[in-house]
Amino acid sequence: MERARVRRMPAWMGCVFAVALMLGVSGRAFAQEQSLPRAQPDAALENAAVLGRVWGTVKYVHPALAFRAVDWDAALVESLPGALAASTPEALATSVSDMLRRLEDPLTRVEREPGAPPSPREPSGPLSRWSGDVLVLDLDRRFSNFNALYPAMTALGPELERARRVVVDLRASGPEEAVWMELALGFLERSLPSDTVTAPAERFRVYSGFPVQLGPSSGGYSASVETRLARTFTPAPRTPKRSLVLLVNGRTPLSPLLLALLSSSRTRLVAQGALDESSAVKTRTVPLPGGQRAVVRASELVFPSGSSGLRADVTVPASADEGDTGPAFQAALRLLRAGTPKASARVSAKDAVLPTGGPDDAYEAMAYPSEPYRLLAVIRFWNVMRFFHPDPKALKDWDAVLPEFLGRARTVEDARAYTHLLYTLSARVSDGHVFIAEQGQPLRSLAEATAPLVLRSVEGRFLVSELPVPEAARAAGIGVGDEVVSIDGEAVTTRAARFRELLGASHDAARAERVASLLLAGADGKPVEVMLQGVDGRMKESRLPRSRDFLPFLRPPVQDDTPWKRLDSDVGYVDLRRLRADSVPGMFEAMKDTRALVFDLRGYPQGSAWALAPRLNTRGATASALIARPLVEAGEAREVRFPATLPSGDGPRYAGRVVVLIDARTLSQGEYTAMMIQAASGARLVGSATAGAVGDTTNVCLPGNVCVLFTGQRFETPDGRTVQGVGLRPDVEVHPTVRGLRAGRDEVLERALTLLREAGGR
Repeated sequence: MERARVRRMPAWMGCVFAVALMLGVSGRAFAQEQSLPRAQPDAALENAAVLGRVWGTVKYVHPALAFRAVDWDAALVESLPGALAASTPEALATSVSDMLRRLEDPLTRVEREPGAPPSPREPSGPLSRWSGDVLVLDLDRRFSNFNALYPAMTALGPELERARRVVVDLRASGPEEAVWMELALGFLERSLPSDTVTAPAERFRVYSGFPVQLGPSSGGYSASVETRLARTFTPAPRTPKRSLVLLVNGRTPLSPLLLALLSSSRTRLVAQGALDESSAVKTRTVPLPGGQRAVVRASELVFPSGSSGLRADVTVPASADEGDTGPAFQAALRLLRAGTPKASARVSAKDAVLPTGGPDDAYEAMAYPSEPYRLLAVIRFWNVMRFFHPDPKALKDWDAVLPEFLGRARTVEDARAYTHLLYTLSARVSDGHVFIAEQGQPLRSLAEATAPLVLRSVEGRFLVSELPVPEAARAAGIGVGDEVVSIDGEAVTTRAARFRELLGASHDAARAERVASLLLAGADGKPVEVMLQGVDGRMKESRLPRSRDFLPFLRPPVQDDTPWKRLDSDVGYVDLRRLRADSVPGMFEAMKDTRALVFDLRGYPQGSAWALAPRLNTRGATASALIARPLVEAGEAREVRFPATLPSGDGPRYAGRVVVLIDARTLSQGEYTAMMIQAASGARLVGSATAGAVGDTTNVCLPGNVCVLFTGQRFETPDGRTVQGVGLRPDVEVHPTVRGLRAGRDEVLERALTLLREAGGR
């Protein structure tokens, strides 16, 4: 993996770095609209959820959205009233159809779920016959096996060699006949064409991860259109020039050969019933109530001219007579005798345009979006997660989440409530990278500023663990180990429960750390009133200033030119929260004669891993992680896996033992740093599980200019152990205790040193 493509930016700071860009987001102002119709609550919300699922499938699948200016947000907004008010499956289907009509694509439609296939019928005549000077091939039949098909097709050769006019009847009577028909056509690839012909190419949309909507990312995620190579068919030597008419119906397999033949001016097409491209392109279906479904085009044909689209020369009713006296066969004979048409008579012309795609509209003028746009926000976020979140287990009961939050979005009464709804929705994703910026400001309505204290969750209690501004804490009578009882008159347990609903995390311990980091947050400039129980058991009230400078995601790292020391004569300690990459050579020089190094990763590192790993690689390791990235091709969601390469270097290797201290504060780049060190040196991990959010981030922006950061691709250890959602598991598990914190002990470090003493030697 290229160094530039591995996440080296904090989850917090990645969002903060984008603030300046966020302030310049463009959006369109919309008039506040009246509330949407209200039917029975549960039914209305389920209807809106169905519409939202169809909308999302089109949004990330249909090729038209890459080539045409389709306002797909507006299509949803305009169709929501009908869906919410629908009291029958038919009424809902009408609303879905109204939305799909915006695409102007007959293939993308609502239809009945297919019933049982028709009963097979025996062939009504021979495989080939002559009607005057016209050779008629009837391929609507079944064969007992492949060995029966081969001689039957081979026997057609002599007749095709002398035929100058040919009708190929491809009107399949059922799905099994269609399968045999496509196999049969494979044997005719050299004998049916009389000129070299090229099939249309197939193109479809591809997502490699979810492209960042705003700001930077190291993930390299992209959206593109893939065009498959077109296939060319060359006639066998001595094949005569001939005119062809293809008779098709809705079950005909439009194989590459048939589509290639249509590129010749010698070939005409007669359709019995509407011409249906579904056998030639990819489609996706979304079930609807009442035995109906939405069919969504997932790819389209691109003909050699650069045009896309397909149409018949003649179309007759599906119910018309299929015999020789029927309108389809008679039309075929007339076309053969009418002469050679121009190619443009068959292929519907469209201007060739470049595929485009850009950030979704964040509607920044809508501080409090009207109801349709609040529903759009929920639907957009829900679909992005279902298609692009790399960890399926992070989306617990995701189908049920959509109608629940559509209902909640309808009832929020102001901008703050709407924004907090989006916090709550995003927190339903078990992902420690989830982080929100409102109108360009991180956590604007939740954590505008905080106090100069660091709190930690220890044994289920919130204790002061660090004093970033010691003089302010001393003036307020606060010390390390004091337990927070209430904040601004609210019990800390109540406040913590409220924050837990609003903050995303991969697991409970990581959520507790995130809650602790923001418990004291409030309005900038407004002091916080804190009730604490001191180490001596006495209750005390303190008043502290709040400032944005104290926010954990804005607080700069402590500057330290030598963030390393010897704990005893032969064990070194390195604080990776402060070690910069340019200090790594000096650190190794100072520690070269130690028998062991302890790396402290209980916080966010400063990008030193890429310099550390080569100096620790005594195992000849080449991979630091396995990366699993979401890949969506023509609506089919899967993942592509590839290794992240461990960086190499020329400096001398450190041969001593290595221990890494970890806990739930080890997040993102911190976790990847631990993975790199462990892959290189076989380091032992001591502490507790890491945050479980490692992988380059991306984001989605929602109406009201609310942007949500989330994990864009999943990292695993080189041997395939899961990290996302569960964290790196320690080799030796140790948790701090209230007693230890109050006594000034670092119990995790103590256990690491004991481990090294027990190991002895180098």
